[in-house]
Amino acid sequence: MNNIFGHFGKSIRELLPAFIFFFVMFHMLSASRALILKQYGILVPSSAMATIGALIMAKVLFLMDKLPFLNLYPRKPLFCSVIVKTVAFSIAAVLLFLAEEMLRIGIKTGSLSVAWERLTGDMNWPAFCLRHIWMSLLILVYCSTVELVRVLGTGKVRMIFFGKAGDHERQ
Repeated sequence: MNNIFGHFGKSIRELLPAFIFFFVMFHMLSASRALILKQYGILVPSSAMATIGALIMAKVLFLMDKLPFLNLYPRKPLFCSVIVKTVAFSIAAVLLFLAEEMLRIGIKTGSLSVAWERLTGDMNWPAFCLRHIWMSLLILVYCSTVELVRVLGTGKVRMIFFGKAGDHERQ
């Protein structure tokens, strides 16, 4: 029983940085969307979906990062790994956004087939693409940060960011 809690705690610690990053990012994107739509009198409930999206995205990235093809370049320059992971995670993000939009429409209409028809016909694709471009850029930042921490080590990164004043000047 103790082993199960230990494994669960380790998983939570591994997911927490990604969740916090995507929690902030999804709320920023959601707030931006709400502010833009507010001028047209459209109110969007955003907080719950942003939080759920962050949880799902963190878990998806956690699972995807375990896939062998995403870690093929451990001895290559960092940009190789960053680019491969950014592309893979961005594809996962667009699929999650499409699923979110389809679920939202499906709940409203009561039918997934109607939701698919509306999704493919009535969706504001330029807005969707803009959202995904921002998402991909932020995923690039996330992947770059994770890979830098992997190479430098958590202790070194903490020292660089939170060390005593002047520590970084001595190197």
